[in-house]
Amino acid sequence: MSSVEAFKFVKDMAGIGNRWLDTEGESRGREYILQKFKQFGLEEVHTEEFAYLHYQPKRCRLEIIRPVREILDCQPLEYSENGEARGEVVYAGGGTVAEFKRLDRLGVDLRGKIVAVTSFAPFLITPHCERRGAAGMIVISDAPKNYIRRLTAKLDPEAVDPRPPLDKYLARFPGVITSEGAGELLLTLLSAGKVVVRIRHEAQYTRKTTSNVIGVVRGKVEPMKKVIVGGHYDSQLAGPLVWDNGTGVAAVLEMARVLSGKHPLRTVVFIAFSAEEIGLLGASAYARQHAEDLAKNAVGMINLDALSSVFPAENTLWVTRNIEALSRAKAREAGWRVDSVVDPSSFVFSDYYPFMVLGIPSTWIWEYPPIHPYYHTEKDVLEFIDSKKLLKVIEVNARIAFHLAYAPRLRR
Repeated sequence: MSSVEAFKFVKDMAGIGNRWLDTEGESRGREYILQKFKQFGLEEVHTEEFAYLHYQPKRCRLEIIRPVREILDCQPLEYSENGEARGEVVYAGGGTVAEFKRLDRLGVDLRGKIVAVTSFAPFLITPHCERRGAAGMIVISDAPKNYIRRLTAKLDPEAVDPRPPLDKYLARFPGVITSEGAGELLLTLLSAGKVVVRIRHEAQYTRKTTSNVIGVVRGKVEPMKKVIVGGHYDSQLAGPLVWDNGTGVAAVLEMARVLSGKHPLRTVVFIAFSAEEIGLLGASAYARQHAEDLAKNAVGMINLDALSSVFPAENTLWVTRNIEALSRAKAREAGWRVDSVVDPSSFVFSDYYPFMVLGIPSTWIWEYPPIHPYYHTEKDVLEFIDSKKLLKVIEVNARIAFHLAYAPRLRR
């Protein structure tokens, strides 16, 4: 592995810039990866197209009606319903199950209310609000300096190839995202009594297509058996989004570069997924299209997403039990300290998920908690990437992948 090569890939992705779906940046990112796979000499380099529900924001508004009148800065909550909602604000903290149950025990009725939460994952909160009849959602961004994270109300892997009515793929209420400072104002007003707000969300939803990029290093002994190495190349709406996920793309490319021309026992499939940010749709499309083959022949899935920022965070394994021991062992070999291990089976959070559902051993090595302070903002930039950490994380993932590809015998 080469830190020079890996960091060059990161810089290239940063130079491409924003890669929101159906933009020039997304197209350039896809073509860049395609050409790199060909340059490395991977076999069967191609793209696989799939349909998705595209989101194009138009406008949003967050206005305090009582006890004062004030318009607050906001961004649209993606994949929330078009329309306007007016109601009393109820603060649900971080939007955890425990916090909603506490509100239930206290007799707080959310019907017709505007639920405010502080979260970077509102898609996990939307179902709780929908079940309780909330009229809208305000997500308070916790990013520094009043940067507003770009976030989605839904993250639904089943939304591949959307069919009418398209609104069934949306949250059943409008939503907005506001800054930390604006959120503090709301909470201050709530401490004095009832707060009523009006929110508005408008966006265009259309059915469009995008593509995954795939390249293969063919196995020489058990070519039907497959190791899946993947990471998404799309991004959220604003900024170059280098940590999420220029770093993951760089890891895919560096592992592909090193393995190209080698002769593993089993096939290694390298995939750059699209549409992860809106529902893991690229990974879901690939898993759906190849489900029978994957369920029978895939020996592992390695997800590369959000790696190596300069900010302190725990080294975390999100790993299924059937590959946990191997992941821990390879982390030790590489000198990468494991701070925490998470069973990801309850979380629809990144591209490991559609493969895990098929019973494929899946691992995601990343840095959390806490989340990158500028996650999903314009300040997710190159200067906040640590090239040494990046190389170490790539090394751990490569050790896992190479074991799966080269070990004479594997346990499932």
